[in-house]
Amino acid sequence: MKAAWSTAGRPGGELYATAWVCGCVLQPGEPADSPRAIAQAGPRAATLLHRAADVDQQGWENTMQVEHEGIAEAVAGYVEMARHFEPPDARYLFNHRGHFVFVKPEEKRFVTAELIRRTTFTATEQELKQRIEALRDAGWNQLVIPITPGEERALDDWARIKAAFA
Repeated sequence: MKAAWSTAGRPGGELYATAWVCGCVLQPGEPADSPRAIAQAGPRAATLLHRAADVDQQGWENTMQVEHEGIAEAVAGYVEMARHFEPPDARYLFNHRGHFVFVKPEEKRFVTAELIRRTTFTATEQELKQRIEALRDAGWNQLVIPITPGEERALDDWARIKAAFA
């Protein structure tokens, strides 16, 4: 981030960086694919699947660069399923239905705990505080955590984390 800013000829002191992350503050022992985690973080994790289908069907660039080690089977399975979305000349319409808002019933089996861990800020409160501290130390100024519709209960969880940085 800082290197790109510098390469563009911008003074480092002007850099204001905002990270946009989604996730779920897990309770002790709660798996990353619990119903609550899927509702709060699953829509963000599913965007990796949507983008993989875009690459396959449309040739669009995938700007979500995540190593597929450990999630390759889920990604490949989703891409294969997406090849049959209707209508055939606009499969992307169904592919992106619910994008970043909810997990479609047919894609739920591909939104695994590993996919959620790799693509979202889903972890215990302590681990999330460490991640956020690392972002701050790396020069990020602001963290945006969108809340999926119907999951407003997550606000209390994220407020506890924010309080640690006040």
